[in-house]
Amino acid sequence: MSSSSEKNRSPSSTRLDPLKNKPEEPIRWPAEWEKQDALWLSWPQNNETWSPVRGKVEPCYQSIIEAVLPRQRLHLLVDDVKTRDELRKKFEQQFSGDRGSLLENFADNLEILIRKTNDSWIRDYGALSAYSGTKPGFMRKVMIDFGFNSWGGKYPPFDADNAVGTFMAEVSQVERFPLDFILEGGSIDGNGAGSLLTTKQCLLNENRNPQYKQGEIEEILHRWLGIDTFIWLESGIEGDDTDGHIDDLARFLTPSLVFAAVETSKSDENYQALKRNMRELEQYAGRMNLEVVELPMPDLLMVEGLRTPASYTNFLFINDAVLVPVFKNKRDEHALELFEKHLPKHQIIPIDCRALVFGQGAIHCSSMQECATIQ
Repeated sequence: MSSSSEKNRSPSSTRLDPLKNKPEEPIRWPAEWEKQDALWLSWPQNNETWSPVRGKVEPCYQSIIEAVLPRQRLHLLVDDVKTRDELRKKFEQQFSGDRGSLLENFADNLEILIRKTNDSWIRDYGALSAYSGTKPGFMRKVMIDFGFNSWGGKYPPFDADNAVGTFMAEVSQVERFPLDFILEGGSIDGNGAGSLLTTKQCLLNENRNPQYKQGEIEEILHRWLGIDTFIWLESGIEGDDTDGHIDDLARFLTPSLVFAAVETSKSDENYQALKRNMRELEQYAGRMNLEVVELPMPDLLMVEGLRTPASYTNFLFINDAVLVPVFKNKRDEHALELFEKHLPKHQIIPIDCRALVFGQGAIHCSSMQECATIQ
């Protein structure tokens, strides 16, 4: 998840201490498969990240946008007016001809917003939308804006990315809770019922929040996301520069079903780590009444000489559909069959992510959902 090399800036000192402060009402972080109002994307513009594959990664984003527009609003962040105007023309061409009805019927769902970013990985710097309150019909939508330090300070600058949460709350007109705690959205996965998947390699890493121990981190996530049960896996996969984000390893599909990435080739660098993760998940499953389904990894994917973190677990729920990364790999078909089997009420939409994973992420990493407003 490369970026340029200017001087980095730390998260704002005006953020709330996550242990000294607490929300007035309980907060629940909804599952990704719950109803959504919108999806947020940042257009891939950072030359250092994308220049070798720019001509291929932009069509990937266009495929994501085309899948989303019939189902919900889409907020697309761009750096400047020139890019906004160019994209408007691009989308008009994309939706012309026999697909003109898509533009005509759903143009209102696409909002291109001018907001400077350092890179396109909004999953990790965007605010998490959640519900505040106790009675379902009286819950209000809020945004929990954790701090972002570019995966432990790896790719400065990150000041523009770290400010996106404020912008999201302003656009959506909801209350924002800015917390002085580093947390990327790709490092956690929840089932909407109080359970959370994560890794020790990331959340306990000294380059994130060295002042907090594991128990204190659990208390922060309980307080601000409503998490009661923690599933701690050990570490992530090769090629992933995020220090073990969970969205490349294991994800909830339902409150009681987890897809877990496994490597079938014993010679692959990921074989032992993913085997250990599976053993750990099975131990949790026995205590929590979880079903764990093995989701084979694609074959090793090298792009421009770089080992990529290609994984089918980097999928994205949108309303009534799931976008699944595929890699023109012999295991793509089996992965899609598993999604269709376990999510029969969702449309399964494959997205070619060979160019996207060159930037060290895929569909989930490049997007952030916004939960629905409760009427």
